[in-house]
Amino acid sequence: MFKEIVKRDYARSGFLTYKSIFDRLDKNDQKTFREAARTKLYSSGQVVFSQGQECLGIYLVESGLIGLRRFDESGTSALLRLTQTGEALGYRSLINGTSHKNTAEVLAKSKLYFINKSAFQWLSQRNHWMRDCLLSIVLRDLDQSETTCAGLLTSKLRSRFLRLMATFSESHGELDETAAFRIERPIQRKDLADLLGTSPAALSRIIAGLQREGGIRFMGRQVFVSDPHLLTCETTSCLDPA
Repeated sequence: MFKEIVKRDYARSGFLTYKSIFDRLDKNDQKTFREAARTKLYSSGQVVFSQGQECLGIYLVESGLIGLRRFDESGTSALLRLTQTGEALGYRSLINGTSHKNTAEVLAKSKLYFINKSAFQWLSQRNHWMRDCLLSIVLRDLDQSETTCAGLLTSKLRSRFLRLMATFSESHGELDETAAFRIERPIQRKDLADLLGTSPAALSRIIAGLQREGGIRFMGRQVFVSDPHLLTCETTSCLDPA
């Protein structure tokens, strides 16, 4: 029941998946696509591609969680965004013909389909709707970036944090034996702070306050939510003034 409540407001839709591409191709192109696609399995901590590396193709996320991380000249990094099931990686570098701007780091066990650059470009020239899909993804990312910027300027840190927990609940949550909803937090607290545009200390104060109020408790990387409406009610108004 909990997942249904959360998913109603935070359902994700992918524009490019292996199945969505395959089903729209004719038989000849299906054969080419099948032969070009390579299944790649990754464990947590592995790197899909690195910042500055040449783009070799596009990755379709079949399952798992990937973090896009940016390093500065001193080697300090920040987690910029998350890529989950039904999304794609590497398409911006593919479109622009540039090296990767970020490092794609696996945050949870993941299954990806890799399609090499030449095969994808050949197929997209024959099937113009594939390029339209890429454009849709770029526009979606722009919308998400603007929403994130607006949230940093106008919403409370508490609401932003609960919204992120709601997103994690889709793929990293389940009911436990006490009937509480358990979310396995897939990233470190510092990375959480990066995504929320705050400091680890400020985030710790938010977490401590939520625990005092009840309804949600934190044990290491596990988050237990006893009230299923806590995530949805507080996050639907995430642009409330701070």
